[in-house]
Amino acid sequence: MYNFLLLRLFFLAKYCCFTLPLLAQTDFGNVDAYASRLRIRGNDIEQLTDTLTAPFSTELQKARAIFVWISENIAYDCGSENRLEAEPEETIDPLYYTQVQLGNILKTRRTRCEGFAFTFKLMCNLSGIYCSIQEGFARFGGEKVDPATVMPNHAWNAVCLDGNWFEIDVSAGSGACEGRRFRAGRKEEYFRMSPKLLERLYIPIDDHRRSNNQGWITLKLK
Repeated sequence: MYNFLLLRLFFLAKYCCFTLPLLAQTDFGNVDAYASRLRIRGNDIEQLTDTLTAPFSTELQKARAIFVWISENIAYDCGSENRLEAEPEETIDPLYYTQVQLGNILKTRRTRCEGFAFTFKLMCNLSGIYCSIQEGFARFGGEKVDPATVMPNHAWNAVCLDGNWFEIDVSAGSGACEGRRFRAGRKEEYFRMSPKLLERLYIPIDDHRRSNNQGWITLKLK
């Protein structure tokens, strides 16, 4: 357990000063209500993010609004219908894959864990919030694996909010698959995940086994 916590603290500390947050109860009623009723047509990610976060002053509130909006408007692609298998060989722009990925997500409102993490990161970054994508193995089925050899099967986020680091799993927090169908239902424990939950379910991987796709994307500035 001690080595596991040290490993996780090392990953987060690589990106900014790490302060251990206190997971105090926070009333997100107003934030949740606003984000839940927000409906925007089109696929303009900048407009969506600006409209979604503009009413709020703290990074925690903005991240919460993004978490709620994604969880209520993006479904998990239980049947892998929306997944991009590979980047086309003829592509010249190295950012093509993530641009197409974003377009697919916003058009179909469906993606898998890496798409949830990618979208959350992008919207946080547009809001001025530092956020990264974490890759690792998630033991949602209670699997017993060797952390040294297991391959990544999941992606989630680490985000710095008002000086404190948290880990957030938007895909797990949005609902669950029942066969090839997605049953939506927000799960609060996956927003600002507790150390106990992280230790029980998540094995972070930060070596040659991870893809290091942090979702870089070029946006056309207005």
